[in-house]
Amino acid sequence: MVISYNTIDLLKRKYSGTSSFYFSLFRYSKPMDFASHQKNTDLLKCLILSDEFIEEYSDFLPINDDRLDQAVVLNRYEFEGSLISMFLQGTCTDQIVSNEIEARELTKTLLSDLKVDLDQLLIFKLENIDWSKFTMEATLSCFYIVFYSARRCWLILGFDDVY
Repeated sequence: MVISYNTIDLLKRKYSGTSSFYFSLFRYSKPMDFASHQKNTDLLKCLILSDEFIEEYSDFLPINDDRLDQAVVLNRYEFEGSLISMFLQGTCTDQIVSNEIEARELTKTLLSDLKVDLDQLLIFKLENIDWSKFTMEATLSCFYIVFYSARRCWLILGFDDVY
């Protein structure tokens, strides 16, 4: 997966002060048998409860795996709309974009920077803030965990604000 980090660097600058923007690639090295997972959220649990994830993302611990069942699977258009909404919402104290046009442009640029066919992504939105201790301590947060099966890569994208 080839990624241009220009937009990600811009977002990290916009989410400052009491907020932080997260973008991370994670490659799960063990084979994942999709057939063994009854629901997509089972696949998400397999990743988040793996030793590799826990070692890499210890800041998120402990994980409340019961809340992962409440993750919403988004299609590409819902993902785009959700990102636009996240940018328009801003943080507790700062605006990220000035209007909807700027939010749409930022979303379009971010998604084009990923350089993948968005229809190949399995996108989870973790709407329940209780999914991890880390997000429970935030005043405001929004996280997406995206699976790109062609490369067995996971993308963690989101922000938190501990204002």
